[in-house]
Amino acid sequence: MKETLVVVTDLAGYKAFRLDLDYGQRTPRLEIFQEFGNAEAHAHLVEKVTDLGGRYRRSMGGMSDGDPHNLELELRKRYVRQLAGRLNSLLRGADRCYLAAGRKMNRPLWDELEAQARAKIEVNLPSDLTKASKVELLRCFNLAAARPAAVARAISTG
Repeated sequence: MKETLVVVTDLAGYKAFRLDLDYGQRTPRLEIFQEFGNAEAHAHLVEKVTDLGGRYRRSMGGMSDGDPHNLELELRKRYVRQLAGRLNSLLRGADRCYLAAGRKMNRPLWDELEAQARAKIEVNLPSDLTKASKVELLRCFNLAAARPAAVARAISTG
């Protein structure tokens, strides 16, 4: 039987589930396959940058934050690249994938994925479903209403 994965992700990591199409069950099941978390992605910028050397007095009083920079944007790009690399290696062992990534990171993540990985993704939802239950995931990907025989037929012919 072909392996189908359901992957939900945000900047802080991902959860990958195997889609189990056991014919004895009434509906498909999801079982956790792999999980990755990046605690650094949710840390505040002040926790990452502690150097106060670039601060200077403003004319109106108080202290300036220094020169404007794109550190947050660069960190976001780095996390997306890191996540794409992990997903590329994860999808090498799968035949099909259903992907849900947050709206802000969906497009950059898609652009960073290898062509072979993108070809295996059948459904790409621009939604952050990392905290959704398994039942909600099945419903979001329209797998809950499908009977195992119908899903298996769709996968084998697809």
